[in-house]
Amino acid sequence: MSFFALGRLGIHFWMEALMTAGLLMLFGFLSISVTHMLVFGLAASALFLMGSWLHQSGSRILLLHLLMYPLFAGIGMLGYLFFDSWLIALLLTGLLYWRVQSISQSSFQYDNLQNRFFLATSICLTHLTIAVLFLRSGEGKSFDSAPFYGMFVLILASYLVLNWLIYMTDLRNTQARPSAGMSASFGTQLLATRSLIVAGYILGASLLLWLLDSLWTWLKEPVYELLYLIFSPVLQALSDWSESLASLFAKNERITDMINDQGGAAEQAYENMDGTGEPLFTSLEPYLIGGTILLVAVLLALYIWRQRNLTKAESDHQESQPIASSVLTDLAPPEEPGQPVLDLDRFFHRRPGPSEEPVRYAYFEFLQHMSRQGIQIYRYETSQEFLQRLRRKLDNAEHLALAERITRYYEQYRYQEHSLSPEDLADMQHAVRQLIASST
Repeated sequence: MSFFALGRLGIHFWMEALMTAGLLMLFGFLSISVTHMLVFGLAASALFLMGSWLHQSGSRILLLHLLMYPLFAGIGMLGYLFFDSWLIALLLTGLLYWRVQSISQSSFQYDNLQNRFFLATSICLTHLTIAVLFLRSGEGKSFDSAPFYGMFVLILASYLVLNWLIYMTDLRNTQARPSAGMSASFGTQLLATRSLIVAGYILGASLLLWLLDSLWTWLKEPVYELLYLIFSPVLQALSDWSESLASLFAKNERITDMINDQGGAAEQAYENMDGTGEPLFTSLEPYLIGGTILLVAVLLALYIWRQRNLTKAESDHQESQPIASSVLTDLAPPEEPGQPVLDLDRFFHRRPGPSEEPVRYAYFEFLQHMSRQGIQIYRYETSQEFLQRLRRKLDNAEHLALAERITRYYEQYRYQEHSLSPEDLADMQHAVRQLIASST
């Protein structure tokens, strides 16, 4: 696995590590500090890169694949040592294993990064709101919100830097690579525009909060007087009624004796309960851990069973059709089945527009055809790296020219982020049809 592909995976995962650190701080398993968030992000990213390298290289070397499991077992032990909870250790290990398996199969775009940025910011804002409203740092002191500002700066700086890194790596993948000076100029312009947009949002939010504060300062006294004028008679009547009811009960000796006896029994009951037993959560923690492990095992088994049946059905359907029928007669992709209300794949992955589907499907048919010819693209390969390998393995100059034309059109929409014109799309589809027809 190349260093460039490993770096792309690290870019993909960094914001998710910050999100996880924010959740651990929200639930009290990690101290509120920008240093702790940064250290957790670096440690999680390093472990993720090690797991990704073993996962990708393990497809060719069995020993590396087997080394991946002791690595995740060690991650679980480290999680227990740092957080003193088997439940958190299992959750962190499972999440990291899931992301190692899934990130390598997904594409990464700007809207993915934006979704992660919004979610990480929302987690920290929620934590800050709860802390300001309900927590206190000492007697008579308000909560210190300074650490949260450092975490916001870290998340924002990560968002801007990752935008720049994604753009620069996309420039490296294009067929016509610009010079180093031009790439630096483009990257600086992108970073400046993103910074201006973020600064505009911050300025707009600050103005909105200032207006709300000014409006509340102006309306606070009139609203208070109005509420007092409306509810003061009602509260006074309730107070008088309570006093009359209390005086009535005080004259009844049986009610007074009954209340006094109940109070003594209640005090005796509370005295007997002091210092007995252990917390309920401590008693239930082994059962919670066992139930969580059982639930994860059942869900994983159901997922594997569904995937195996789906793969088998697709392979049977593909084998039942002759190769000649795979010529592109209709490039519209098949309709997708209904999706659940909360689909993590749809949140973390880019949602392609309708104009992009024919291009993706055409390139998919091209990859399928090359796989039938014995040249299969690897998961960690970019389209340009796959084309370089085709240049070494294809002997037919006509087939190589068609592959270069298909790759050029695919990279034009994939990395320059705009749809192909109808003429270019028709030319790409014709090239795919011509390549398939000339190989049969």
